[in-house]
Parts: sequence; structure tokens; C-alpha cells
Amino acid sequence: MASALLALAAGNPAMAAEGKAVETIVVTGTRVTDLLTNVPNSTSVISLDDIKAQNRASVLDLLRSVPGLQVTQPGGRGGVASVFIRGGEPNFTMVMVDGIRVNDPNNTRGGSFDFSTLNAADVERIEIVRGPQSAIYGSDALSGVINIITRGRAEAFGAGVLAELGEDQYGRAALELSGPATAHSGFSLRVATVDDGDATLGNSYKSNSVSGKFSLGARERWDLRLFGRWSDNEGSSFPEDSGGPRLAVLRSLDEKTSEDFSAGVAGNIALPRDWQLNFTASRYEHEDSYVSPGVAPGLRGGVPPNGARSELDRATFSVHVVGNVSERLRATLGVDLHDEEGASDGFVEFFPGFSLPSGFTLNRDVTGVFGEFQYQPKNTLTLLASVRHDEPDEESGETTTKFGGLYDLNEGRTTLRANWGEGFKLPSFFALASPLVGNPDLRAEKSESADIGVTQRFMDARLATTLTVYRNEFTDLIDFDFNLFTNVNRSTVIAKGAELEFDYALRPALGLLAEIMYLDLDVKDSDLPLRQRPKWRGSVALRWDPAADWLVDATWFHVGETFDSSVPTDGLMLSGYNRLDTTVTWRPSETVDLLLSVGNLLDKNYEEAIGFAAAGRRARLAIRYRF
Repeated sequence: MASALLALAAGNPAMAAEGKAVETIVVTGTRVTDLLTNVPNSTSVISLDDIKAQNRASVLDLLRSVPGLQVTQPGGRGGVASVFIRGGEPNFTMVMVDGIRVNDPNNTRGGSFDFSTLNAADVERIEIVRGPQSAIYGSDALSGVINIITRGRAEAFGAGVLAELGEDQYGRAALELSGPATAHSGFSLRVATVDDGDATLGNSYKSNSVSGKFSLGARERWDLRLFGRWSDNEGSSFPEDSGGPRLAVLRSLDEKTSEDFSAGVAGNIALPRDWQLNFTASRYEHEDSYVSPGVAPGLRGGVPPNGARSELDRATFSVHVVGNVSERLRATLGVDLHDEEGASDGFVEFFPGFSLPSGFTLNRDVTGVFGEFQYQPKNTLTLLASVRHDEPDEESGETTTKFGGLYDLNEGRTTLRANWGEGFKLPSFFALASPLVGNPDLRAEKSESADIGVTQRFMDARLATTLTVYRNEFTDLIDFDFNLFTNVNRSTVIAKGAELEFDYALRPALGLLAEIMYLDLDVKDSDLPLRQRPKWRGSVALRWDPAADWLVDATWFHVGETFDSSVPTDGLMLSGYNRLDTTVTWRPSETVDLLLSVGNLLDKNYEEAIGFAAAGRRARLAIRYRF
């Protein structure tokens, strides 16, 4: 019950009243416990049931109703999409796939991740932790962590097929095999493809992926898990800041391709006195290339034609022990080793026939040692403390700490939560080494955050409300200095906000989730607001089982007016918008689901970025078949 109430924005509200929520999961943001009920972090979990019921076209669409998050996807999946957590930049969020870090320090966006490369059909669960998590994971987690977990093995052998077609040439398909291999092992293998069609002018996106998992052991003394993923992606769009299909002077498109490969092994070994040794080793390889026609000058200076081909190779090894020091104290101690190498070969064409190279090669090794402690002086109070030191091979070391507390009152009817933490992000390879704008003397960007939350349950826990207020301070932010024509550390941003959530099970077959987010940003030494971060945002989601074989899921989104900027227009305010997405599922048999999904059901016209109109009403029809 309590885990569902801590993850209000992501679970099925009808499940909370029935006490069916998953109680034990692998929680992102801690290594000392796997019980969400014992974690004070502001955490949301999007479960497999949510993913199936919503049947969103992309992972980004799954994230739109999570408290504290703002998602923008100008024009479609072929363009540059962004996820902002509590006002932080997109590259302030650490993104993991099956626990493997996938942020790209080669790109010009400072190390953010392109969520378009993920197929929602591959995903089993998404865990979102808000607030800095560097005391757990090290660099990159200034605003929070998003961990995407791909589909795993089933208890019994079986296969599944997903086939989906939609308007504007949309198509998606997936094939899955999973089950036990022996009495103590199991596997899953999934192949998926998606074509986003042509819902908006100039935008296209195609992706193919293969993912698999194999587990060995699950015995009394040890467990071993192997996992891997490959994806190949290509897309096109009008250049960022060009004014999109409505305003771009140059009508040529950005063309991009990317390929991702990740593989890892993880396991645990039982030690004496009920302690356990956990280990993970992984490798992540990312290749991408793009060619852009640039942007013609407007009210701001233009962008010359440019392009690049880059490669990233990252190896990670982590080992830690975890166990009970005493009846009330649990601890974990460990070490992480990260080795990453980035290379880019690019160009910038300042005028026809004259181009300058913009390539670089950089390698970075980081060793991190950490400890985390969970203390429960009584059953209703949980205290969590973390400390970590990261030592890059050629940069100054960083020590970060984090503290949190969780207190249950009135036999669980009231829960108080508080967190304080520090974060840091090492400069990206592009920011350090670009021959045009790089600065090897850049310092790490920093964050300090505090939040306080209270959850109150009413009507035998059928209604739960959660209010969270927070303050984030980001310092030493990397910015481009036009006078020096290089990157510098100079900006400070303070983000203050509140998140109000409601989880109401009106009846066993009808549930309602709602969230409202307020964000106030203070950019020191600047009069301009930050882009694409609305002051107000909210959503209301309804899930209804009108009959045994039917399920209706509907989500209404509201995004308030938002500041944005483009080359043709400079800065201006975009109007707020409303959007309604629906999915109706009919299960004619135990093995077949038929789904009708309609995005932007009311066919609202709006722009998430200047000149990039969002797709209008778009219907998709899908079949899921299990055998």
C-alpha cells in the first residue's frame, strides 16, 4: 500500500485501495534497501501495468505526467527532445537503461540523452528519482535520475507479439520470447521496430532494437544476470532554433543516425552474517552522426552548416557489500570504476568553400568510493545518509553527501519526508575539448537541493494527497561567452517549486490520479527566463474498468505559457495548451488484447518550441497476442 502512495504519479490508482501495489522493487537512488517504503526520496514508478494501459507512442510520452518533470519534443521524434527535472537542464539528469549510464558527453547539449532512441514496447518499468543523487551515482545526477528497465523473463515459457498501425504512416511491431531455461535459469529476448511516420512536416524517425536478459542461479547463495541491448536509429527534422516548419528560411533538414550497444553482468553472493556482495560490470558504446544545413540569420545570429560523427565507449565496474550492522542499522560500502573515451570528427562551414574542423578525442577515468547507511531507531522512523568521493584522473575530486528521513504518523495515515543532497557534473567532452568553443579549465557544475513532503491518506487510504516543496541551487553552470567565444563557468540558477499529487480510488474499478506542478526560476545576473520550463503544469489521469474485458485510460495534460527562443524571433512566450490522450483496451480472450489509442484527441493546435507545431489528432490500432 505505502509504495503505491509514494509513487502517486505513476501507479494504477485503483490498485492502491485494493492493496495490490508492488511492495518490493529495485529502487533507483539507493543501494542499501530494495523497499520503496523505506526510501525518503521523491520517487515515481511507471509500472508495466501503466505502460500497457496507456500504450503511449514513445517513452517521452510516458514521462509527461510524472510530477516535477517537463517534457518537450519539438515537431516529433526526429528532433531534439528534452526532459527537465525540477527546473534543471536536460543534461542535469542521469539516464540509465537497466542500470547502465547512457548520457553522451560528446554531444553539443552537454551530455544529455536522446530518449527518442528508446522503444516504449521494450520497457517494463521506469523509476524516476527527483533531487541530486551524486552521493549514490557520482557525476551527472544534479537534478535527478531516470532508470529505464527493459522487459525481463516470465515465470512460464511463452511468446508475445505486438503489432500497431496508425494514421500518418505510423507503425510499430515487437516480438518477445521469455521463460525458464532450466530450474534455476531463465531468459527473455525481444525484437522491436518503430516508424513514427509523417505526422508533422519535415519530421521522420525509424528505430530497430534487440534486447535480451539471461539469469543464472537464483539459488540460496548466489545469483547472476546477463543483459544486453542494441538499437539502430535514424531521423530528420528542421534544425533546433530554426523556427521549424513555420518559420525556417532554409528548408533543408537535419539528418541524423545513431547506434547504441550495451551489455552487462550483475550478480550477488551471500556472505557470512547475512551480508551480501553485489557486483556489476557493463559496457556502453554509442555512435552517432548528423549533418545540419544550419539556420539563416534572423533577430539572432544564424548558425552555419555543420556536422559531426562521434563515438563513445564507456566501461563501468561496481562492487559493494550490504548488510545489517545491528538490528536497527543497515549499511553498504563500495567502489565504482568508470572509464570513458569519446571521439568526434566534425566540421563547421563558416561560408561556402571554407570549413573548420571541430573534432576532438578525450579519455576520462573516474574512481568513486561510497557508503550509505539506513538507521531505523523505531519502526515508524527511517533515516538515510550517503557519502561519496569521486576522483577523476585529471580533474579535482568531488565529495558529495545526502541525508533523508521518513516518518509515519497516525498508523500510517500521515507520512512526512525530508531530503537534502549535493550533486555535481563533470564538464562534457564537447565543453572541454571542442576546438572552436572548448575550455579545458572548466570546473564541475554543482547543485544543492532540499525538499520536504507530506502524504495524507483519507477514507481508508482510498484517497491520498502528497505535497512536496523544494529548493534547488545550481552553481558554476557552464555557459557560452560570446565576447571570449568560449565556454565558461559563470551562471547560478535557483529553482523553487511545489508538487501537489492526488491518488483517489473512487471504487475498485475506477481510479483517478492528478498532479499540479509550480516552478519559480531565478537566473542570477540575467533578465531572461530559462527556455521551455513553464511555471505551471498539471495532469489528470483516469483509469476505468467498465467491464471484465475492458479498460479505459485517459490523461489530460495542461502546460502553462512557456518562454522559448529561436533565431528568427529571438525570445518570446508560447501560449499554454491542453491535450487529451486516450487508450481503450478490449480483451476478447486471455491471449489477445485489442487497443485503440488516440493522441491529442481534441485536435488542439499548439507549439512546444517556436515554429514546431505538435501533431494533431492521431489514432493507432494495436493487437497484443500471447502464446
